[in-house]
Order: sequence, then structure tokens, then C-alpha cells
Amino acid sequence: MARLALCTPSLKRWHAVALALTLAACGLLATSSPARAAESTCPATFHVLHDDHIGKLSLPEGHYEITLLDDSAKLTCARASTLFHNFLEDFDGNLPGKWKVAPRRSEFLRGGSGVGFRVRRVDNPSGGGGGGRHPSTGETCPFLFSVLHNDRIGKLKLPKGQYRITLLSSGKPPCQRASKLFARFLQDVDGNLPGPWRLHVAKATFYRTPSYGFRVKRAGGGGGGGGGGKHPSGGAKRCPAAFRVLHNDRIGKLRLPKGRYRITVLRPKRLGCSNASSLFTQFLQDFTGNLPKPWRIQVQSGTFLKGHTRVGFRVKHMG
Repeated sequence: MARLALCTPSLKRWHAVALALTLAACGLLATSSPARAAESTCPATFHVLHDDHIGKLSLPEGHYEITLLDDSAKLTCARASTLFHNFLEDFDGNLPGKWKVAPRRSEFLRGGSGVGFRVRRVDNPSGGGGGGRHPSTGETCPFLFSVLHNDRIGKLKLPKGQYRITLLSSGKPPCQRASKLFARFLQDVDGNLPGPWRLHVAKATFYRTPSYGFRVKRAGGGGGGGGGGKHPSGGAKRCPAAFRVLHNDRIGKLRLPKGRYRITVLRPKRLGCSNASSLFTQFLQDFTGNLPKPWRIQVQSGTFLKGHTRVGFRVKHMG
């Protein structure tokens, strides 16, 4: 019974220190929080070859130290390096699986598991296993491409701004060719790229083969060098109001799903937005799909041209 009494001491009879000791002996004091999992720094740095970002995390060009937040076998340096490379290729910052980015701490975390890694820019590179570089085999074009308004290519949404173009392999295709292809794909009416080109939406990558193609990503700052591009180009003007097609329709071989369409006039001084809208309505009402002369249509880009001039307009489905 004496031991039981020790576990229920009276506050009036015991000093505060004796009370604490008694409670500890009885297992009634709160246990201290467990120590944070041990961290470990990878021996090799990762080289980011140009200013980049992952979501809201800005990553200036340079060498980065990778630190594993949990040095257990759940994540290795080689795996963290691969993940960092993949996240750099991500277009919108919505990382795959349960991975999230914490911009203030420069950390990447997998759900609530405690598994993750931190990156930190350092002045000098270091050797060893687990390093990497981005782009790994490709080439970053020296210019930026300007998208002058919010746009899309199929399911790939492209907010207004400047974009960096990165080749999947050096010179395949050349940077100026990649810029022209990007402008061409932005003109596509339905997002179905001309064969054999394909689009990987999550990585904003356009490719013919795994090693021939290019990737685009919104850039945070300005860029230099010649050979850049912009869209719309050549003085074209995007009309401010959307045109609504009320049901699935077609003009000749051009299929037009129901929804909102953006009209871009190619020569604003020779064809205004109101006239382009009226012409589009007229063409939709034609039963045969044969445009009145001298008008002709380019199906891939949804462009209507007056004869062999550049007077005309382009339509694009906005969803």
C-alpha cells in the first residue's frame, strides 16, 4: 500500500520537486517529443543550367546541394536527384503523386510521410554519387518566346507571358525551328497536332521521337539572343469578344465543337473584328461548306483567307 500512496501524493505534503519526481516515477509526466529524423546531405551537387522555377519556388542558375530530410532507405540521393530533375520538367508546379513543394523552405515533401528533400544553392560544385543536371541531354534556347494572351494547345493551358524553349537533344530541332513550330502549334484550332508530332501535357513537351522535340516553360524574367518569337505575330490582333457556337458544327472539313471561340484577325487594318465575326457567322450558315469566292480555308489552323492574300481571320476553340 505504501507504493500506491507514493503514486498519489498530496499537494500539501510534498514539495513541487518531490511531486515531479514521484509523477515521473509513476509514468504520469508527459514524455518528450521524439527527435526529428536525421538529415543527410548528398555528396554531389545538382547543376541547374538556367534560371528556372518549380511552382512558386525560384531556382536561379547554379549548383544545388540536396539534403535528404529522412536519411532512411525510403529515399536515396540518386532518387532525390531524379525527382528534382523531373520536378524541373513539370510545367505548372502540380507535382505527380503526393509530392508537394514548400517554396519558403525549398523543400519537396511526399504527403505526410516525412519523406522528402531540401535544395540549397551553393557557390562551388562537388563530386560524388547522386548528382545531376537539368536539362540533362538537351539545350536551352538563348531567347524567350512571348505569348501575348492567355492561350491553349489542346489541354495544355498557356497563360500570357514569356516562355523558355528547351530542346530534348541539342540541335534536334534547331532553336529557330522549335520557335516556329511552337507558333504553328499555337495556331492549331483543336489541339490535334500535325503528324507525327505529339504533346505531353504535364511536361508541356512536343515531340516526334523521345529525343527529337522541345519543351516549353513559363520564364520569370527576360532573355536575350536572336531567333525568338511571339504569338500572335505579324501584326495580328485578337478580338476582345468571344464567339459562341451553340452546337457541334462544321465548315467543310473543319469540325467546330460547340463552345466559345476566339477570333484573331490577321490584318486588322483591312479586316476588323466585327466583319470577321459576321463572315464566320455566314460561313457557318452555308449548308455545303463551300466558301464564297475568293475565300478559302486552312483546316489545321482554322484560318480563313481571302484569295492568296494574308487578309483574313483565324478561329480557335476556347472550351
